[in-house]
Amino acid sequence: MYKIRRLLVWLRRWKYSRGFGVQSPWAYRFIRYVVNEHYPYYAYNDLLPKYTNLPKRTLKLCRLYFRIANYWQPAICLDYGTTSDAYGTYMRKGRHALDLARIQSPTDFSKVELMRLSLDGDYRNVFDKAVQVSDSRTLIVVEQIKRDKEAKRFWKSIERDPRCVTTFDLYYCGIIFFDKKRYKENYIVNF
Repeated sequence: MYKIRRLLVWLRRWKYSRGFGVQSPWAYRFIRYVVNEHYPYYAYNDLLPKYTNLPKRTLKLCRLYFRIANYWQPAICLDYGTTSDAYGTYMRKGRHALDLARIQSPTDFSKVELMRLSLDGDYRNVFDKAVQVSDSRTLIVVEQIKRDKEAKRFWKSIERDPRCVTTFDLYYCGIIFFDKKRYKENYIVNF
């Protein structure tokens, strides 16, 4: 079932493959060399035996988180709504000095460098607090953005929010940057 669904998503998004149509050099490099990097990184083979039964989508997201941590080099990652410890393990391999903090509510943090946000529980309040304390060194990954109508509405509100400067819609998740020096852009990416 995963392969059929993945094929349908790919066919709907084929024109957004590998950064086609992206004019910003920074956004193109991010899409090409972080989001859609197909080169097998050094840690993939080390981590595979530890997580042999991961669903393909989870493995795909784990590898994306590895590449994001490797690219962004944050000191701390906030993780809200964790369903698997594989996400944190992959992020720590991407940035060895990464401190992973699992949060339960908006009162659990005062600064955000990198955040993984699952759309469960009190996610709206957690996201609002994260946006309030964000700066140019903040990156938030929102999972399950196409899960249902409510999630789609939430993602659309993020894309319209002027505080969320650059967004990348990867279908399975969305990535948000807050660097005010950039122009407001919303990208669709075939991930």
